[in-house]
Amino acid sequence: MGNKDNLNNEKKYNYKIVFSYDGSEYYGYAKQPNKLTVQGELEKNLSLILGEEVLLNASGRTDKGVHALNQVANFYLKKKITSIGRVLNSINKMVLKSLYIKSIEKVDPSFHARINAKSKTYEYLFNNKEYNPLLRNYELYIKNIDTEKIKEIKDVFIGTHSFMNFTSKKEDESNFIRTIYDIKLVKRRNGFKLVFIGNGFMRYQIRKIVGTIFAYCENKITKEEIIRYLNKLNRDIIPYQIDAKGLYLKMVKY
Repeated sequence: MGNKDNLNNEKKYNYKIVFSYDGSEYYGYAKQPNKLTVQGELEKNLSLILGEEVLLNASGRTDKGVHALNQVANFYLKKKITSIGRVLNSINKMVLKSLYIKSIEKVDPSFHARINAKSKTYEYLFNNKEYNPLLRNYELYIKNIDTEKIKEIKDVFIGTHSFMNFTSKKEDESNFIRTIYDIKLVKRRNGFKLVFIGNGFMRYQIRKIVGTIFAYCENKITKEEIIRYLNKLNRDIIPYQIDAKGLYLKMVKY
């Protein structure tokens, strides 16, 4: 994030914030010059309300188009918030309607939303029935997918692996190791969803994994080839990646 050391001698009060957002309204979570982002919108308005600069440490960044049901961040202040209820009411009036702050609470100074996260749960919603234009930003429409083949291949990704070839991440290249605890295939009324539970996910990682799963369903790649991508010691990024529509950060556990 670049803000992980926002605690200093002057800022002694630490606050945890939980919020949700419609990712189709933003150019992703992380601040970008001259772009509307979740972090930018929150920091700007919190700074105005609280009268000092607010810098957020989020549990992780979400890509453009990815939604969040329970994103978590923390920020440090010099002065104690005297009425959290008033701040919560004010911030929800000021931010765009595509963003909603659920709670703010004072926490231990050592708490860090990213570093202290134990697991993250993402859900990918898919519609394989009839296309619904009203939900085009909130579920991904996919035709003729064999869910039995999804069951065959999804568990290949479970466990601790180097996902260097399933991310576009460039920074911290020595740390591509992530653990996926479970991948669940769950039926929905108009399709299905894939639920990912892991200790953390890198940029595009879930989108590339699901793109690869679908490529396997379409006989574009074999199980053996997928395993080779997981075991490669050199960068050779998998060519499959799907759209962010339908992907949600559901929960962060501490």
